[in-house]
Amino acid sequence: MPKMSNQTARQIVVGLTLLLFVLGYSLIVKAGITDMRNLFSFLIASYLVLWGGYALISRVPRDENRIRFVLLTMAVVVALFLAEMPAWLKVTDYRKVFSTGIYLWEQAGYLPDVELLARPEPHHSAKILFNRGNLGDSLCLPNHQAEPFELKYDHNGFRNDADLTSADIAVVGDSYVESTMMPTPMLSTTQLAGKTLTTVANLGQSGYGPQQELAVIKRYALPLRPKYLVWVFYEGNDLLDVQEYPEMVSLLNSRLDSLGMVWDRSFTKNSLSWLMNIMQGCVPPEKPPAVPATVRDGQGKAQRVYVKGRTSASSLTKQDLEALKTSVAAIEEAYRLVKEEGGRFVVVFAPTAFRVYQDIARFETDGRESPPWVLDDLPERLRKMVSEISPDIGYLDLTPALKAAAREGSLVFLPDDTHWSVEGHRVVGETLARAVTEQVKMAAVSQLPAMPTRRENILSKDAVMIRNLDGTIRYWSGGAQKLYGWAAQDALGVTSHRLLETVFPAPLEVIEEELRAKGYWEGQLIHKRRDGSKITVTSHWDLQENPTSQDQSITVIEVNDRSNS
Repeated sequence: MPKMSNQTARQIVVGLTLLLFVLGYSLIVKAGITDMRNLFSFLIASYLVLWGGYALISRVPRDENRIRFVLLTMAVVVALFLAEMPAWLKVTDYRKVFSTGIYLWEQAGYLPDVELLARPEPHHSAKILFNRGNLGDSLCLPNHQAEPFELKYDHNGFRNDADLTSADIAVVGDSYVESTMMPTPMLSTTQLAGKTLTTVANLGQSGYGPQQELAVIKRYALPLRPKYLVWVFYEGNDLLDVQEYPEMVSLLNSRLDSLGMVWDRSFTKNSLSWLMNIMQGCVPPEKPPAVPATVRDGQGKAQRVYVKGRTSASSLTKQDLEALKTSVAAIEEAYRLVKEEGGRFVVVFAPTAFRVYQDIARFETDGRESPPWVLDDLPERLRKMVSEISPDIGYLDLTPALKAAAREGSLVFLPDDTHWSVEGHRVVGETLARAVTEQVKMAAVSQLPAMPTRRENILSKDAVMIRNLDGTIRYWSGGAQKLYGWAAQDALGVTSHRLLETVFPAPLEVIEEELRAKGYWEGQLIHKRRDGSKITVTSHWDLQENPTSQDQSITVIEVNDRSNS
C-alpha cells in the first residue's frame, strides 16, 4: 500500500479543519441573533473563524501569522477606541448618527431637557421622504411612492418657516400639529393662517403630552402675546403620555451625566444596534396594533386603510381618569396665564381614526367585519370639565367635521398612519378658522361698553362683519352671506366699502371722526349685493381698540339690518 505523502496529509487535515470551521460557523448563524450580546459574540466568532481558516490555508509561517493577527487585532481595538472618544467627550452622540435612539431626546434634532424631556434644536432642518406611515412600519407594509420635501424649524425649534416674535394665534399640541409627514403649505396651521388672514405660530412637537405642552405655552407661546391660544388634545395617546411623564423624567435624570449615558451614546452599542436592525429586518408583531378597514373615496372606489383604536373598554379606566384630571389641571393653568395676557383660549379635541371611521368603514378582523373597539365618552367628559373651569374657554370637537368629510369620500387620515392626511389637515384648518372667527366675534362683543341694547343687538343679529378701520374684512357671518350673497372666502381680506360699493349719507371722513369721538356710529347705507341689486340697510358700527395688534390698532364691528323704509 503506497504511503501517504506529507503534502497530501496536510491537505486532508486542512480540509477537515475548514469543514469543522464552516460547520461551527453555520451553527452560530442558525442559532440566530436575538440581541446585541448575540451579535457581538457572532462577530467575534466570525473574526476568529476567518483568521483560523486563513492560518490553515496560508503558506506564511505560523509565527508571522501570529504577529499579523496580534497587530490587526490591536489596530481594530485602537480604531474602536478612537471612534469611542467623541462619545466619551460628549462631542458625538452615535444614537443620532445611526438613528438608533429609542427616546425622543436620543433622536436627531433634539436635546435632553429635564422639563420637556426633549427640546428641539434651533433651526434644525431635514430632508423627508414619507413613503410609509407609523402603522405601516409596525405592520411591515410595503412602501408607497412619495415626493421628498424639507422640514424647516425656527429659532425655538418649532415648525415655522420664519422666526416669529409675535403671533395672532398660537397652536400647541403634539405630532398632529407638527405633522412631519407633509410639507408646510399642507398643514392645518397654514390653512388656519390663510383662512383668518392672521399670523399663526405652529408650536406642535411630536411625542409631547399635556405636561410638556403646558411648558411650551409658558416658554414659547406667551412671549408671542397671541390673541388666541389653541390647545389640541389628541385622544390617542395624550392620557398615556400623562401617565408616563413622571417615569420618563426620572429616567432622563438618571441617565444624564452618568456612565450609562456614555454607553447609550457609544459607537459600539449603536453600531451593533444598527447592524442588528439591518439583519433582522422588519418583524410584524404577534398582536397587530391596527386592523384593516375599507372606506369609499370621492369617486366611490374602495380604499384600504389601517385603523388603530385607543382603548378596548367602553369607559375610561381609573388611570385614564387620573390622567384626565392632570390634563385638565394643566389646561386650567394655561387658561389663567393666557387670560392674564388678555388672550382667549380654545381647547380642541382631536379624535382617533376609529372614532371618525367607526360607523363609516368596514372593518376586517379575525375573518369577520366588525369594529374591534367600542367608544368611550372622552370628548363629552373633557368638554364638561373644561366648561367647569370657565365658560370663556372655547371647546371644539373635531370629530363631526372629520366624520362629515369622511362620509363625503374624503380620506381624512393617512391610509397607513394614525395622522391626518392632506384632506384631513384641510378640514381641520377650515374648522379651526370658523371656531377662531367666532371667538373673534365674541371677544369683540364682550369688550363693548355696557350701553343700552347695543350688545344685545349685536348678539341677536347675524349680518355681522368685523373689519379694520380701513375696511379690510376679518370676519363675515352667515347672516352677512345671506344678506349680500358673498361667501366668507369671497369677503375675507377684501375692503368692505369696495365689495359692497357703499353709498354713505355723509363723507366717510366725517363718519369715522364721529366713530372715534363716540365709539359708535349709526345710520343708513346703500349697499350693492352680489346679484347686482341694491339695498338700503340700517348700519351700526362699534369701535374696539386693539393696542397689541401688529397691523391695525382699531377694529370695527359692523352690524347691518335691511331697512324697512
